[in-house]
Amino acid sequence: METTMELDDFKQAWQTLDRRLEQQNEINLRLYTDSKLQKVHAGLRPLVWGQIAQLLFGLLVVWGAVTFWTRPMHLESPMQLTAGLLMHAYGVAVIIVSGITLGRARSLDYTAPVLDIQKQVLQLRRAYIISGMVAGLPWWVLWMLPVMMLAGLAGDAQGMAWMQSYLPIGTGIGVAGLLGTWWFHRWSRDSRRPRLAKSMEDGLTGKSLRKVQRMLDELAQFEHE
Repeated sequence: METTMELDDFKQAWQTLDRRLEQQNEINLRLYTDSKLQKVHAGLRPLVWGQIAQLLFGLLVVWGAVTFWTRPMHLESPMQLTAGLLMHAYGVAVIIVSGITLGRARSLDYTAPVLDIQKQVLQLRRAYIISGMVAGLPWWVLWMLPVMMLAGLAGDAQGMAWMQSYLPIGTGIGVAGLLGTWWFHRWSRDSRRPRLAKSMEDGLTGKSLRKVQRMLDELAQFEHE
């Protein structure tokens, strides 16, 4: 009888110890997860500030374009009006994609499971890449328009005439540059060039996002162990 009671006490003590160990493990996992997620949040700050700067740049472009094409002397010139409107449209596009990327970054749910956070970061990554393409690639062609607008604002008729005559050649060079960029992007992502493909992928993703993805991968691996 006494031996049976001792065994029951031992089993109960063992179960109590086991529950405490599980609780301790859960607490340690929660603390580790919270620490990692705080670092993830901090790691995205450079991306957020970069997108804010890009949004402000878009606002500046819109302000400059509107100031230019709404002047009566420029409204009467189809070439100058078109240049102003195109720059206006570009600025609006930059504002939109920057706003979408910022919205993705701000809406990350750090209380969600790690797998869901990883999916949200992938959506943020896509928005970030699109934002960079919209802000950067058009300059293969758009670089001529600010020069033309500055010449118009300065009243430099000779400079305006030169830029207008150069537009077809400059546009051709810009289109060739865009096509070349597209071709190189596809060529570099070929499976036969894994190192170059990874380098291009890392370049598109950006340092802060790569760091965040790495921390989330480590956290997911820790939870599965």
